[in-house]
Amino acid sequence: MKYWAVVVAAGDGTRLGRKMRKAAVELSGKSLVSHSVSAVCQHPDCLGGVLVVHPEDLQVAGEWLKNGLDRELPFQVVAGGATRRESVQNGVTTLTDKARPDDLVAIHDGARPLLHPQDLQRVLEMAHENGAALLAEAVTDTLHRGDDQASWDGFVDRDHLWRAQTPQIFRYSGLSEALRNNAGGKTDEVECVVAAGQSVQFVQAGHLNLKIITPADLHLAQLLLDSRPS
Repeated sequence: MKYWAVVVAAGDGTRLGRKMRKAAVELSGKSLVSHSVSAVCQHPDCLGGVLVVHPEDLQVAGEWLKNGLDRELPFQVVAGGATRRESVQNGVTTLTDKARPDDLVAIHDGARPLLHPQDLQRVLEMAHENGAALLAEAVTDTLHRGDDQASWDGFVDRDHLWRAQTPQIFRYSGLSEALRNNAGGKTDEVECVVAAGQSVQFVQAGHLNLKIITPADLHLAQLLLDSRPS
């Protein structure tokens, strides 16, 4: 299950209310993105990867990698684009001379520092078997639909609904071809590979895989990291 990691951390993260970009926010003495790099590269089958950052973070990103990797892995830092799709494309293109067709590529959000090793293992296994898989959470809440004035307008059937997480893992050959042929400008790599004829399997998350968006998320992540055994 040899795989390459593409960690996408090029956004501004304005909803955190910080003057710095989200990737640089500190958790337990390391940047947020350092934790996310560590989480997605923890499996022994990781071959290396690409860290995609805001153009203004290219210099400091090397330090983020140093703090996130616990072993020597070939990693490059590249600038992201104006959209997530462009950032993912930049990261995957950087693997052109490294990845073999049957290698896997794990796309991981730089704002998800709590990825559990068991969940990573399960998504890797499913992607190895199926060609593409993503970590996700089946919707269990009661869903209501509102109108334009935010007034109640009915229920939404939650059957077959999932909250997508990352990593999203694909066989390199299928992913790179799907992204190159994305003439319709689809915004998500899952949608791209499905349009190219590849099925994508959901893998139910077994552990909290929080995405840091708000100050409350950051506080919870800090508490969870502090509670982990050293």
